[in-house]
Parts: sequence; C-alpha cells; structure tokens
Amino acid sequence: MSRVMIIGGGLSGCVVATELAQNGASTIIVEASGRIGGKARGYGCKATDKCNNCGVCLVGGLWEKVETNPNIDIVLNSTPVDATGKPGDYTVVVKTINGICNTSDRNKAIGEGNIEIGEGNIAIGGISSIVVATGFEEFEAGVIGGHLHIDGMEGVLFGAELEAICRGRGIAALFEETPDSVAFIQCVGSRDKKEGAMYCSRVCCGYSTRAAKVIRHYYPGCAITFFYMEMQAVQRGDYYRQLEGLGIEFIKCRPLKVWGGRPVRIGYEGADGDGILYREFDKVFLSEGIHPAKGADKLAEIFGLGQDANGFLGVIGDAGTKGVFVTGCAKQPLKIEETYADSIAVAKELLNSKL
Repeated sequence: MSRVMIIGGGLSGCVVATELAQNGASTIIVEASGRIGGKARGYGCKATDKCNNCGVCLVGGLWEKVETNPNIDIVLNSTPVDATGKPGDYTVVVKTINGICNTSDRNKAIGEGNIEIGEGNIAIGGISSIVVATGFEEFEAGVIGGHLHIDGMEGVLFGAELEAICRGRGIAALFEETPDSVAFIQCVGSRDKKEGAMYCSRVCCGYSTRAAKVIRHYYPGCAITFFYMEMQAVQRGDYYRQLEGLGIEFIKCRPLKVWGGRPVRIGYEGADGDGILYREFDKVFLSEGIHPAKGADKLAEIFGLGQDANGFLGVIGDAGTKGVFVTGCAKQPLKIEETYADSIAVAKELLNSKL
C-alpha cells in the first residue's frame, strides 16, 4: 500500500486515518474546513451521575492522535475537484478555499512530486486508495421547509447547539438561567417528504433523550416534554418507561408551528379531536436529522460513486478492486459508535487490500 487519501477529517475520516497510520500506512486527510474533527469535535458528554452511553468518550484524544501522527498529513481548507488514474495510482486535484491550503507542520509541501496547476489547485499523485468520509449536513436556522413552521428563533435551539451546551457545561449549571420547562421536537428534517427525507435519521432519539437526562440532573424541578412520532430503541430494557419515571412527558404528535420568544409557544394537533392546542416553554430543542453532505453529488461524479434515493453515497461494485471506499455518515445515518465501528472495518479492508 502506498498512500491513502481520506476526503473528510471528521470522526470517520480520523478513525480510518489513525487505524491505517498505526499499522504503518501513509495517509493524507483533505478537509474542507480549517480544522479536523468535524461535528463530533463539538459534541458534549451526556453523563449525569453515571455514564449514559452517548459514545462521545470514543473520540477522546482522537484529534490529538491524528495531528501528532507522523504517518498522517493534513490538508485543510481544501476540497477535491477531479481525480484521474487507476486503482493503486490515482492523482487527485485539490482546490484550496480562498487561496489557503494549510498542511500539517510535518509536511508543508503535501508531498514530493505534486504539481501546482494554478487557481489554487494542486494535483496530488501517488494515491493508492481513496476513502470518502464527508459525514452529513446539519440544519441551519431558517432553512426548515417541511411540516414544521418556525416564527422566530428566540429560545429555540437546534441539537448541535444543545451539544455545545453539554460540552461547555459547568458543575452547578447547564444554562445561564434556570428553566421551568423545556420541550424537544423530534424528527425535524426526517420522516418528511417536503424535506426529501422520508427515512429515520436514527440518532435523534438517542442524543435528545440523553440530553434530557442531563437537564433533569441539573434541574430536578424542570418540566420536560417530548413531541414525537415514533421513538427508536436507544438501549436495552424499557428505556422510555425509565424516562417517564424521571417525570419526562411524551406527546405523540408532530407540532405544526413554533413561535420563538420568552416563552416559546408550540401549536400542535390534539390526539382526541381537540383541535389545535398550545403549550409554552422556556426553551425548545429541535432534534434535527441527518442529511447527505453538501456536494455529495459532485463527489459521486469525481470518484465514480453511486447515490441512493436519499442522496447518500455508495460504492458501485467492489471497493477493494476500485480502490475507492465510503465510510460513516457519508453513506447512511449512523450513531457515533456505529460510525466508529464502520470506519475501523473500512480501515481493515484497506489494510487487507493489495493496493
């Protein structure tokens, strides 16, 4: 095996790179942003007085391992725009973003024999195999276009924002102000034809209910309500009965509208023909789903990949023969532990290949 190029420096890309590097393989990570780690780098532990198996501990120290491994080179602020060659000897053209192409301190020139071809493009040759690990896309405020209508974002937070709060929490408090009531709205961006995402993203029930446990741990008197369609299995046993035992309320419905403010107001259909009902909360968390990464169609074109009905990437034919692999949430919605395991499996497949 010569050198493996990994497109994407998030969780899956870094796990693949580490596994390969620890087995003596040379790797180069091409990351579109200004640092490795992706979304997982901002996730917060959801332990309370005990571990709640959120999976975040799996990434402990991972970024430092990648940044300090002599077998891993990192190219930041860059994306692939073309690829030529054959399995075992690919050349990938990488375009720098805004003319900036940062590499690791170990290898300022990315590698010998590479050619600067103008307009911020660099042709990187000698690539034996390629791993696409571009992860998934998060929702942004103001872009929801499905069943849920939002009027104002005051007091309304996305799951990624809740992750950041969990990551930065203090010993005595989670929020700046003590909430009397919070609500979670599940399946935002999933199970929705208008969003082009009829599938279940699978991760939302896990991170939101674990976060609810964290909120209960800090604020025993806070009323916590979930608005949901279906709740997926998170762990063995009667998990949701346990949550109800913590005083967490579950309302089976899809809210129609959220009005941001102090308080936040939610309008939803009553279950027994009661018409539209309204509830008010101090905070509302939107448990957004997983969408294919931006530019997935372009990557499919560059590397000869296929896309499923939802836009996720997949290898056409045998990955080992083509020398092109897809891992993590680039190919389907996966939980943290599933992403980790899938990335290890891809790395082992690469190590066992003849390329």
